[in-house]
Amino acid sequence: MSSAPTLPSSAPLPPPSPTARARRSLAPDVARGLVLLGIALANVPFWLYGVERGVLLKPIGSESDAVANAITALLFDNRSFPLFALLFAAGLAQITAREAARGASWPEARRLLVRRNLWLLAIGAAHGVLLFFGDIITTYAIIGLGLILLIRASDRVIIVVGWIGAAALVLMSAADGVGRLVDDLIAAIPADGPAGRDLPEFSLIPGTAGAESYPLAVLFNVLTWLPNALSTPIIGLGFLGPMCLGIIAVRRGWLDRPEEHRALLTRAVAIGIPISLVGALPVVLAILGVYPLPPLLEPLATMLHGASGLVGAAAGLALIALVAGGSTRPAGDRPPLVLRWLAALGRRSLTGYLLQSVVFMVVFSAWAAGLGGEVGVAVASLIALTTWVATLVLAIVLDAADRPGPAEWLLRRLVYGRPLR
Repeated sequence: MSSAPTLPSSAPLPPPSPTARARRSLAPDVARGLVLLGIALANVPFWLYGVERGVLLKPIGSESDAVANAITALLFDNRSFPLFALLFAAGLAQITAREAARGASWPEARRLLVRRNLWLLAIGAAHGVLLFFGDIITTYAIIGLGLILLIRASDRVIIVVGWIGAAALVLMSAADGVGRLVDDLIAAIPADGPAGRDLPEFSLIPGTAGAESYPLAVLFNVLTWLPNALSTPIIGLGFLGPMCLGIIAVRRGWLDRPEEHRALLTRAVAIGIPISLVGALPVVLAILGVYPLPPLLEPLATMLHGASGLVGAAAGLALIALVAGGSTRPAGDRPPLVLRWLAALGRRSLTGYLLQSVVFMVVFSAWAAGLGGEVGVAVASLIALTTWVATLVLAIVLDAADRPGPAEWLLRRLVYGRPLR
């Protein structure tokens, strides 16, 4: 019996390329499409200006605004970004595994990962400076460069680092609750200052949206984005928890073969979702005015909110994996239409994320349409939802034409050195 022909050892390897759509796991793409909604709802309050802010730096307004803030805090705040971080690291792990299967050496795979993260860093810098000071791509890219050192470590090492990162995330979540405490301390200082000089007005929120011109908005962005980028090696520790979980998820096949891990994933959903909801309750009740949090207790509540959010992110992805299935499906078994739509946006998540900032900048900035100084969170959240739906429709159209998003096309062109569809 003849064996299959093999390439001689000197034969060149096929060039690296992204995973074909037919071989992609559905769950991560569905999750990326959904998490963009959470990111839109979590980011849009920071485009409102001239407003008083409360718990989680949420703008204070009408009863409908409080309800909108509470829903976002319950389901999306401190839940969307760890899920996105988890998916980002899972993508790096999948690239590493794909390159190994291609026969590439580790130095070759490492160069590909470095090149990808450096170009993401460039895109994130452009986004943070030109569009939105709260850019997250920069953070992921910088941490991603460090994660390359960890990507081939043993499971034990990754789990230990993950627990350290999770602890850092919980501690750093206290920062979400210091806003009113800082305001109280500032208010206690005499108006003319200790040296008889007027003190500048203090705000934890940059004045980007309220800037009267685009150049001034860019200046505000630089003054916020640059310190955030430089501090990433420190504040980025909190991202290591979900990122290490993403690496383990790929290694164990939780996303590619969820049917083999149904019991584990089901337990994660049954335990994690209630923890996420209950852990958010103190913040939610405070936002609704049911139980106002004293300023000294607010950091503890936001720590609980952050810790439960990490659990909720993992449980949410487990639920999506159970519903969406893995990378292989029986012949003729097409995913439900809504999952295919969400996956279409997930495969174009970079484009969707950048488009959100473009729309928000034009709609809310004082130098543009100026709605950021006129509407409350409820209306702003409806605009965010509409924006997400618009990006979903665009992704569906591009998917039907078998075209990538513009940002994905650019990134692949830069990383792989040739135009790719």
